[in-house]
Amino acid sequence: MIVELGFLMVAVGYGTFRLLRSQAAARRYLEEGAAEVPLELDHLSIGLRRLAQEARTLRISLDSPIRSIRELLHADITRTHEDIESMDHALMEASRQVNDWLGMVDRLPESDRLRLEEIGVSAEPIRAVLRAEKGAFERARFRVADQPTLDHRLVALAQKFARIETALAVRSRIYR
Repeated sequence: MIVELGFLMVAVGYGTFRLLRSQAAARRYLEEGAAEVPLELDHLSIGLRRLAQEARTLRISLDSPIRSIRELLHADITRTHEDIESMDHALMEASRQVNDWLGMVDRLPESDRLRLEEIGVSAEPIRAVLRAEKGAFERARFRVADQPTLDHRLVALAQKFARIETALAVRSRIYR
């Protein structure tokens, strides 16, 4: 009876520790996050507005797998299989979102594609990243010869989305 009570107390203590650690991480995330400036996209077609909004959403959502990878790098005896599965899920979701965004670009009408060219925006750098990752981001490809680690590659991808988002938000013509 005392042994079972001891195990129960250890399990409750461990669960409390993990909950507090998770809350602290969430609090740090919110404190570190810079407030996003609203995108001004009313000068764009509906398709390009949506593309810019999705680029921003994707850029922000890439933060989750980046943080998961970096947390995994720290030695932590409390890490569980669920933590690793969560990171794998975040990487799979990022892969899906990038592919969906590229599909949005492919479905744009010709006029919107020409507009992208005019402002110097191309989906090719994003496609190149996905090709280099063999179509998906995976923990198994954390280290690839002659490339930065996966977290740094995802940061570079987020920067590519930020450039696209910024280019689309800039008005090319000034009305007087």
